[in-house]
Amino acid sequence: MTNPPLLLEMTSITKRFPGVVALSEVSLTLRKGEVLSLVGENGAGKSTLMKVLGGVYQPDEGEIRIDGKAVVLDGVMAAKRHGISLIHQELMLAPNLDVAGNIFLGAEHLRAGGILDRASMNRKAAEMMKRVGLDLPPTTPLRNLTTGQMQMVEIAKSLAMDARIIIMDEPTSSLTPVEAEKLFAIIADLKADGISIVYISHRFEEILRITDRITVMRDGRYVGDLITKDTDHDKLVSMMIGRDFTTRFPARVGKPSEVALEVQDLLVPGATEGVSFSARTGEILGFAGLVGSGRTELMRCLFGVDQPLGGTIRFEGQSFTPRRPSDAINRGVYLVPEDRKQHGVVLPMSIAQNVTLPDIHTYKPVWWLQREREQVVANEQLVAQAIKAPSVAQKVVNLSGGNQQKVVLGKWLAMRPKLLILDEPTRGIDIGAKAEIYKKISALADQGLTILMVSSEMEEVIGMSDRVAVFSQRRLSGILEKDQLSEHNIMELMTGLVSHG
Repeated sequence: MTNPPLLLEMTSITKRFPGVVALSEVSLTLRKGEVLSLVGENGAGKSTLMKVLGGVYQPDEGEIRIDGKAVVLDGVMAAKRHGISLIHQELMLAPNLDVAGNIFLGAEHLRAGGILDRASMNRKAAEMMKRVGLDLPPTTPLRNLTTGQMQMVEIAKSLAMDARIIIMDEPTSSLTPVEAEKLFAIIADLKADGISIVYISHRFEEILRITDRITVMRDGRYVGDLITKDTDHDKLVSMMIGRDFTTRFPARVGKPSEVALEVQDLLVPGATEGVSFSARTGEILGFAGLVGSGRTELMRCLFGVDQPLGGTIRFEGQSFTPRRPSDAINRGVYLVPEDRKQHGVVLPMSIAQNVTLPDIHTYKPVWWLQREREQVVANEQLVAQAIKAPSVAQKVVNLSGGNQQKVVLGKWLAMRPKLLILDEPTRGIDIGAKAEIYKKISALADQGLTILMVSSEMEEVIGMSDRVAVFSQRRLSGILEKDQLSEHNIMELMTGLVSHG
């Protein structure tokens, strides 16, 4: 069987920014109808390379060929004219327009006299929506759609501009499992139609399942290619990090001891029955379940963001009824939230300001802020959490996702927590940063910290937890002991097929 023809060739692409070489002689090829995964740790240069392909950046050196002909992509519109579409992780849609308006935004159909031809746009939009399985009227306001449906609008928008290459950056990061499966089916259809996909993801199970080939980058350089069907998880990780990959999850030294947290018949908003469980000192209690199963709602109640409708909580042998987050913080209970950019850090502020923000009164006992004391504590966390930044003055917005998450951890660890709630602690984080965070979480548990960890990654929740509480349809289906932890057992509880006491 002959290979499909080469559609894209990027050769020796170099891109410099002041003080840094972001890309150094990187090459990449893409065939017609191929699904190519571009992988690498945060900072490897993946996004920069794709922004060069999408016309956002212009390379300082190198050549781009499409169908064997050299092209100059000196802007986003130039890239679109050559059939290249970039779908960002944060979807670039207009919530106040309808679906058709979004699909043709910037390429509206006009009648004589410059009048908008809505009928034509709606007809064409309906055709594109049918191709991506979006069964909605094209006049539906975008704000009424789910995240998964919005993802399909982005793909329909690409098809409407006759895209031949679609770049997808972390497309499943905010999708439910059902929505992700639908996306994979659409990608298979696009591939069958001869459309090429560049798929960027940190989720290796997706990469190994849906792609044909993998291009690996490290430190702004091309490392090599792998044929997906001939590779596995460990081989891929070793190529990414430049050394042999031994174990994903660190061995635990300490053992859980006495009960620290007792939750009895706690009725969280939206649930129909109460939740009961306990967590021990030095234990990592994992929480598994589908999106919307009620795990995050439970954690918000434990941190005082929301109020339970009934039930009791005891912490360290005493009644614990947080009415607001400050009540939880005063008891040493801290939450690392699911959405770190919205609720975990203040992006325009520095590392130092973020680390000391929850305990600001300590650094401002009178009318002025004690900057020197703030700097000392922030620098301690910079080192302790291995945050990669030139100094604590660095703005958090300029850090990678992994380093932003370390800042969130650092701000709570500086206050010596007793109970740490982690909601999706490694979402959108590369394999290297994940390993560092896993090591930190395990070390904290070994030191006697009680940890509640919500995770939608099956390997993570199995590999890191001492026990796992499984939620289904806003109820606790059961709790699995360490020797019961398996994907099969968790899936049975998640789907409501069985119950464990």
